[in-house]
Amino acid sequence: MTTARRRPWRRRTPAPPALLRRLSGLPGHVRIALVAGITALVLSGTGAWWLFQHVRENAYRATDNRAFELSIQLAAQAAAGGEGLSDPLRGWPLIQIDRAGRTVAAAGGTEDLTGLAGRLPPPPEGPPRRATGGPQRGTVRVGGVDERDHDRFHRPDGTLKPPPVTNTSAEQKALLDHRQAHVLAHRTMTVFATAVHTPAHACRRPTEADGSCRSTLYVLVPPDDSERAADPLRVPLLAGVPLAALLVAALAWTAARRSLRPVEAIRREVAEITDTSLDRRVPVPDARDPVRRLALTTNTTLDRLEAAVEARRRFVADASHELRSPVAALRYELETALAHPDTVDAHETLRHALTATRRVHALTEDLLLLARPDRPAARSLVDLAGLAAELVHEYRHRGHSVSLRAGPDRAPVRGDGAQLHRLLRNLLDNAVRHARTAVVLDVTTDGRTHTVTVHNDGTPLAPDEYELVFERFTRLDEARARDAGGSGLGLAIARDIAERHGGTLTAGSDHPRPGTTFTLVLPGSA
Repeated sequence: MTTARRRPWRRRTPAPPALLRRLSGLPGHVRIALVAGITALVLSGTGAWWLFQHVRENAYRATDNRAFELSIQLAAQAAAGGEGLSDPLRGWPLIQIDRAGRTVAAAGGTEDLTGLAGRLPPPPEGPPRRATGGPQRGTVRVGGVDERDHDRFHRPDGTLKPPPVTNTSAEQKALLDHRQAHVLAHRTMTVFATAVHTPAHACRRPTEADGSCRSTLYVLVPPDDSERAADPLRVPLLAGVPLAALLVAALAWTAARRSLRPVEAIRREVAEITDTSLDRRVPVPDARDPVRRLALTTNTTLDRLEAAVEARRRFVADASHELRSPVAALRYELETALAHPDTVDAHETLRHALTATRRVHALTEDLLLLARPDRPAARSLVDLAGLAAELVHEYRHRGHSVSLRAGPDRAPVRGDGAQLHRLLRNLLDNAVRHARTAVVLDVTTDGRTHTVTVHNDGTPLAPDEYELVFERFTRLDEARARDAGGSGLGLAIARDIAERHGGTLTAGSDHPRPGTTFTLVLPGSA
């Protein structure tokens, strides 16, 4: 029985939406303009909606307040026996119905609405001692229009007759009321009901045993009245919000293009820089912004790149020059031996060829060491004091006057033993080459760092030569022979090894005794 291998579960990263992928492909200033425009559209649209709702709510509140005050005013008139009740300002619909269900007064098309009395809220309780009560707020769903007298108010084609302009006859007033009834039909409206008590001396159609009249005054609030207060804002807001968003997007697009213009200038300049024009630099804008910092950083990087390329060119030229002499000597020996085999001492020729070959090999090894990437050195434990003692012992057996001052028994450091051995050997070779009578090596420690000084009593270095001696292929005494003067890479290699181990190597001539001192400082193994 075999079982299928189950694939390891991998969490799938959701793919970005297609819109985001498309936006990411747009230029930067276009994305900025889109984001700014959408943000402005959302913010201004939200603000416009809030403003419209605020104005409309205020309009509703103001309309309710006016309907409340109108109800009190008209109820007082009805309680005093007034006739022809109506809204003198806006002509709102109203109707007064007594306890017997009879219509006492009507205005604004309420008489032309079918079954309005049965749809109104129930009448509030009347005040026992006052003529009117407080208005009670409610809602009513109005029915259709009573069209029993259709031909009176309609044209033959069924449309309403036009409203009058100046004529105020009863017929024209009835036409106006009928037209308003059509506006109110099948609408839900706010209604204020007020109880009215008319005394007997002012009551014409009594409903009570004492000859007084009790009725309810209903003031209807047309829904379009408060909407008309906010309607003037509708068109400006609907048109202004997109225009504002477009304006913000255009401004953002312009600002982004102007801001990115220095970046484009930097890009063009960098694109035109080649290995033959490394002295060119990008323009630095005046504004103190990230673009200026980018330009400064780019110029700093170009400075380093130019220095590195120039150093590499000098290195290649110097290496070629250094290799030319031993290779030429080797070629001369071999060509002479081939051209005059009878007159040339073969043993002497081979010895000279071997000397030139060794020099080429040593120089090649030094060049390879300097050309390696700056990778960290090995982290094995190396006793710097023991290594110095071994080298001093070796150089003494070669006949050199090299001495080691009394120092600590151990000076442990972390690093590559072979590289540190090469470092100290290069320092001793340089000191022996330039010393007159003696070389003194000293090892000291302060617990955290270990210091090795190599002093020779030869000609002291000038202050401007302290750093020059660490440059590749540097020889301060051009009169020396090349086999005695070396290749000019020993001190450069020594400083490179010191820096790989986190240390420093410096030169100076302020030693109490005449000569030159090289000081190596390496961190301890703690």
